[in-house]
Amino acid sequence: MQRKEIAGVGIGKIVTGAIIVALALGVTIFYLFYTGRFGGGSKLKITSPARVGYDYSHLAADNNIVSDYLFGRTKKLIVGKGGDGILAATSYTIAGRLVTQEAENSGVYGLSDQALLLKCYVRAGDRANAVALKEEVVKRFRLPDGTYRAFIYSDPERSDGNVVSMSASIDWLDAMMEYYVSYGSDVDYKEIRTIVGNIFDSEGKIVTEKISVAKYVDSLYVSLEDTSIYDADDEGSMEQLYGTITGDADSLEVENNEITEDIEGVLLSNINLRLIRDLENNGLIAEGAYEKALAAVKNGFAGAGYSFYAYATSGAMDCGDYIYSGQSTGTIDIIQNVKTMKNLAEVGELDSSSFAEFKGQVMNTGRIYTEFLILTGNYSGREALSAYSDGMMIAYYLGDTDLYNKLSDTLGKRVATKSTSPALYMVFREENDRYVFYARENLSTRLATS
Repeated sequence: MQRKEIAGVGIGKIVTGAIIVALALGVTIFYLFYTGRFGGGSKLKITSPARVGYDYSHLAADNNIVSDYLFGRTKKLIVGKGGDGILAATSYTIAGRLVTQEAENSGVYGLSDQALLLKCYVRAGDRANAVALKEEVVKRFRLPDGTYRAFIYSDPERSDGNVVSMSASIDWLDAMMEYYVSYGSDVDYKEIRTIVGNIFDSEGKIVTEKISVAKYVDSLYVSLEDTSIYDADDEGSMEQLYGTITGDADSLEVENNEITEDIEGVLLSNINLRLIRDLENNGLIAEGAYEKALAAVKNGFAGAGYSFYAYATSGAMDCGDYIYSGQSTGTIDIIQNVKTMKNLAEVGELDSSSFAEFKGQVMNTGRIYTEFLILTGNYSGREALSAYSDGMMIAYYLGDTDLYNKLSDTLGKRVATKSTSPALYMVFREENDRYVFYARENLSTRLATS
C-alpha cells in the first residue's frame, strides 16, 4: 500500500512536470508565431539604448523633472486629448484663464514625434502600446513607394503634398530598429530593409535631399563657389567659406541682399553614427559605411577658432563641400550643431574643444541659444528649448554631471509645477499668453531622464 502511494506520488510529479514543460513550450511557440520569428526570422544586434540611471534621473528630479510623472501626463495630454489615442499630436495648448481660451490640439502628427513615443513605449516595456503605435504609423504615414510622410493631419481634408523629410525618416528607422529587437516580427524586418533602401545608397551613404540654405549675394561677399584659389590641403577658415565682407555688416543693405536657395545635400545632424554603425554591423548597409559617415561629420568641424560643426554638405555627404549657415547668413545653427555633437558623443568621437565651447556657454549663461554670430562671436536668437534634451545626453555620454545638472536646472524652470494644472510635470512654452506643450520636448526629455 505504501509503495503504491509513493508510486502514485511519483507519477503525479512526473505528470505535473510534463504539463509544465508542455505549457512552457506552448507559450514559447506562441510567442515565436506571434512575433513572426518562427521558422527563420532575422535577429538584429544593436547598441543598447542609453538609460541614464538613478544618478542622472535623480539630478533631473531635483530640478522639477520627474520622468515617470512627465511621461504619464504626456500620454494623457499629447496622445489622449491632443492626439487620437494612439498617435501623438505635435503640441497641445491647455485652456487659458479666459472662458474663450479653450484647450487646443495642433491637429498635426509628426513622424519624428511618433518615433520618440515608440522609443518611450519600448523602454518602458509597454508592448501593447508600442505595437499599436507602430501599426498605426505604418498604416497612415507610409507611402506606396515605402517612404514615409513627415506629417499627417487629424483633418482628412488637409494635405501637405506628402512631404518626405530625411530627418523624420531617419528618426523612424532608428525607433523601428529599437522596436524590432524587443517586439518586432519578420514583417517588421522587411519594412526596416525597405526604409534603409530609401535612406541609404548602395555604398551606405545617406542620399541627398533638397536643403534650403541662406547666402549673401556676390556684391557683398565673395561667392560661395569662388574657392578655386585654395588648394585642397589648405586649412579651412570662415573667410574661405564665406568670403570677405565688402559692406557694412549692420546695414540694411546686407539684410536686403540675403537670399536663400535650395541645394541637394545632407544635413550633418542627420548622420546618426550609432545607427549607421548598427546597420553596417547587421549587414543592412555596405561595409565601411560607418567610417565614411564618421569622416564626413568630423571633416565638417570648422576649426580656425570656431569650435562648431557644419550645417550640411553640398552634394553627397563625403564630397567635402560644407555649408555652415542654415536659415540666416553668417551664423551657426546651434540646434543642428548640438544634435551633431550628440551623435558624435554617443560613439565617443566628439571634439574636445567643441564640448568645451558648449559647456562653457551653458555654465556661464545657463542657456542654449539658436544662433552663433560669426562676425561678432556672440550667441543670439531665441532660447533653443528643443536642444536641451540633446545637451543633457551629451553631458551623460561625457560623464559630466555638472553640465547635466545645469541643463536640468534650466529646463526645470520650464516645467509646470502648479498642482492643479492638467499638465503638471510637463515641459511648456509660453506663446501668446498661452501655455503650449510640445511632444518633441516632452518625449525627448523623458528619454534623457530615464
